[in-house]
Amino acid sequence: MADTLKCPFLCGYHTPDEYDIYLHLETQHSEGTSPFAVDNGHDHQAIEHDGVDGVASSPVEHSVEEEQFAECPIEGCGEVITLAEYDDHIELHDLEEAAGDSSRSASRSPYQHSGNREGYKSPYLDQETTIPAPTSATRRHHGDGSSRQRSSSTQQWKQILHMPSAATGHKRRSTELEPAEERPRKRLGKAELGKYAHEDKMPDWLVALLKKEGQVVETGVIGVLEQLLEQNPTTKYAYLCHPCVQHVSKLKKEGGFCGYRNIQMMSSYIIGAKPQGAEHFRGRLPSIFKIQDWIEHAWDLGINAQGRIETGGVKGTRKYIGTPEAQAMFLSLDLAVEAQGFKDQQPIVAERKLLDHVQAYFESQDFDPARKVRTTSLPPIYFQHRGHSLTIVGLEKRSNGSVELLVFDPMFRDPQSITKLVGRALSHKTSPDKSLSLYRRGNKYLKKYHEFELLQ
Repeated sequence: MADTLKCPFLCGYHTPDEYDIYLHLETQHSEGTSPFAVDNGHDHQAIEHDGVDGVASSPVEHSVEEEQFAECPIEGCGEVITLAEYDDHIELHDLEEAAGDSSRSASRSPYQHSGNREGYKSPYLDQETTIPAPTSATRRHHGDGSSRQRSSSTQQWKQILHMPSAATGHKRRSTELEPAEERPRKRLGKAELGKYAHEDKMPDWLVALLKKEGQVVETGVIGVLEQLLEQNPTTKYAYLCHPCVQHVSKLKKEGGFCGYRNIQMMSSYIIGAKPQGAEHFRGRLPSIFKIQDWIEHAWDLGINAQGRIETGGVKGTRKYIGTPEAQAMFLSLDLAVEAQGFKDQQPIVAERKLLDHVQAYFESQDFDPARKVRTTSLPPIYFQHRGHSLTIVGLEKRSNGSVELLVFDPMFRDPQSITKLVGRALSHKTSPDKSLSLYRRGNKYLKKYHEFELLQ
């Protein structure tokens, strides 16, 4: 029997015929005017969502807002990304492989597991809304997972879905960063909390996976980055956080727990550096379930308690979390953290504010300006923008004058070419500039956003 192709917009339509699915997408989910659709004179503008549950006021079609997000088609990733980030995200997967990541081969397991100034968060910054994952029809295009085939398959999928290019931009709703007392006290929907915003509990298979596998952890990567930066000819100077910080990455098929993974990376610093409050961790990274318990407890104490109203509670769920939840958890554990917000309608201005702040942060500690790589004992920084969060572990000034954030991204694990260098000197075959690419987030990445949040 032929595979059934399901409509990726979850309208319930399915067919074994590829032409039929194409015709369905053109007539029911086309952007703009479809050559197959009957023009009845009605305005086909996007539908706004009403109420607190994110249900559309009319069932005729999905809003433009929902169609601006997609799930990564690379097998095993499962991350939800904005279409403006789509090409960059696939490119980062290519960098994983190009950097020597042999984890996709059968010879090695793909994962190694281990047991506000302006206001602290807009409720729309953590928008990781999704359209459904590509179906079996898409997965057939993946081939052996090579860069060329993956790029080809994603382009085919984008063409089938008539996805706009990155240059199209976003028509998503956003709000000003507001002080906590002025933020709306209402339940957020899928646009803010993700696909499972109204799910009572995550499925049993996912609970079992998280309990069994925990998280993907790499130790010693900061030391490798230090060597790469020191030997990289295009690096003018750089700063790095405390070397005890671990890179925590997602498990295969876990979905969007990026906020939790960044909390775990922040926690790795607390465990390694042992500041006040470290005793709560007992030398171990907290599980996702423990983090949820701590967030709920923080709300019980009245810390950022509006989060409970906005999320409906996070314990046992797959709802996305953001800066306020991370802040609430750390504050409840007697760990002094401060949230900062940076926003400007001109992305270049917001980017400059962000980079200036991060550089000032790393320069707040004594360092030797004569040194190229300036290592510090500072903690990493929780970094949030619309749709995703990362952990800033450093900053790099390039010889051409550009500035790059150095990050641990929970979406991506460290390639084997990096992990094999932990505790070892670089070989003459190592290309520092190429190896650093997976950890850099500069203007190409940041220019897509006009607001950012930091927790430090």
